[in-house]
Amino acid sequence: MRTLSRLLAAALAAAATLLVPATAHAAPVTGRPVRIMPLGDSITWGEGSSTTSSYRADLWQRLTGGAGLAVDYVGSARSGSLPDTDNEGHSGWRIDQIIASVDGWLATARPDVVLLHIGTNDMNQNYEVASAPARLGTLLDRIHAGAPSAVVLVAQIVPALDATIDARVDSFNAAVPPVLASRAYARLVDLNTTITTADMRDTLHPGDAGYTKMADLWYAALEAELGGGRDWPLLRTGLEPGETATTWTDTAEAAVNVGGYQANLAGMETGPRAETSRGGANALMYSGNDLSASGSYSYMRVFDTHLRLSAASVLTYWIYPQQANGTYVAVDLSFTDGTSLRDSGAADQYGVRAHPQFQGEGGRLAVNRWNLVRVNLGALAGRTVDRVHLGYDQPAGTGPFRGYVDDLAVTGSTRQAADPAAAVNLALKHPATASPACAPAEDAARAADGATAGNSKWCTGTSGATWQTDLGAATTVRTVVVRHASSGGEQNAWNTRAYRIQTSTDATTWTTFATVTANADGITTTTAPPATARHVRLVIDAGQQDGGPTARIYEVEVYSA
Repeated sequence: MRTLSRLLAAALAAAATLLVPATAHAAPVTGRPVRIMPLGDSITWGEGSSTTSSYRADLWQRLTGGAGLAVDYVGSARSGSLPDTDNEGHSGWRIDQIIASVDGWLATARPDVVLLHIGTNDMNQNYEVASAPARLGTLLDRIHAGAPSAVVLVAQIVPALDATIDARVDSFNAAVPPVLASRAYARLVDLNTTITTADMRDTLHPGDAGYTKMADLWYAALEAELGGGRDWPLLRTGLEPGETATTWTDTAEAAVNVGGYQANLAGMETGPRAETSRGGANALMYSGNDLSASGSYSYMRVFDTHLRLSAASVLTYWIYPQQANGTYVAVDLSFTDGTSLRDSGAADQYGVRAHPQFQGEGGRLAVNRWNLVRVNLGALAGRTVDRVHLGYDQPAGTGPFRGYVDDLAVTGSTRQAADPAAAVNLALKHPATASPACAPAEDAARAADGATAGNSKWCTGTSGATWQTDLGAATTVRTVVVRHASSGGEQNAWNTRAYRIQTSTDATTWTTFATVTANADGITTTTAPPATARHVRLVIDAGQQDGGPTARIYEVEVYSA
């Protein structure tokens, strides 16, 4: 597997690195944003997208908001509605036309990663189809010559609705792997087999749903290049503004003998509510009424996704049942092969099957409190999540049920904790103090409230500022996650450049847990040898990327794993 240090060797040679005690390890950080060039034709530009954003907007959100990377799209073209509209998408262009201009683009942009989707117009125009794979090889060689340290992700291109054109597409795609076989800098990404006719806006171009699938596939492929051991969520949401929103509300996939929680409702409800939350303002509310003691169920659609699972994939969520019947509820995953998580035999951290019925019978979900559920999906590696459901399933018993689900994530990182208690943020909603804030609504408590939406941050302009929290009791600290400016939707230039993490048992004598320099990312995860601490402190050495003192910290998370 290539790592970020391999990918950005030239950049890292000139930049400082994350400094931690000698035996510590952490997700790599860079001294600048990762430069990504989306390269291709009108599909890269965004034809067929309602905002001409192509896959680039969704991919941007996943890379910056999910993985916490500082990203700079590069290219001479501009299109779309997203924070960075740069790209090299050129409508109607064939492979040979890209070859004719790529040298200049590369010299100007100096990309670290190239996302290449090209060949659609060769197939559409029936232009020397037999030699198109050879032209692709020539293009790859030119890219490698112009950007020798860059990794090139090469797409098997999306299908066409015209049968004749699509047959050419299939032939071209079949020839792509042999072209890549002798080019170690290039990696194959299949963007063809999961795009359906329903995902296409016209003969050649995906619609918004198709572009979202493309973003998911690019994102999954980029973990090997940019992950470097960091948390790499395929899906993560707390239902807050700016986070992944539900695709459906109150929409049943299948239901038997389940009515509404209230008399005027016909069936089970699911949807975001600002009524209670584990952190932030919103959670996914569920409610219904079991009408039969001989078997009842309701599986509700929540998210339309396209998440390819790996051996390291894990599902986590928090659930707050409001009565015993409400414990017969679980997040369920439907896969593109027609199977589901609930019927897979997968189990949670306690060995209880990941099925609504067994979750209720397992006795591990307490009423009127938040419960963590963690399911290892490694045995399902290779399957693709098509939809996320919330299911109620009760073989015996009747009556109303209600509750909430929050902080749902499907992650692909190997950094998952084996012990469920170790996955708990020890700093969440604990007392915090800090140097003077930029404004009264940006005080120390905002960096421990579990939210990054709605400008929920601690901001300070004090030179050498500190922020600290009291965990309540001495405990083992192994990992500290800091969410900087861009994790809350602000610009990368405001991400904290340099800081120290310190620990203490008495808030008087402090020991340096880790020192971070030359950071540009929106989320930093630092793991070091375990320290016993009741208090954790940040010391800001350089607030902004230009060295200015202002620091914007949206969240500090402390973990024992």
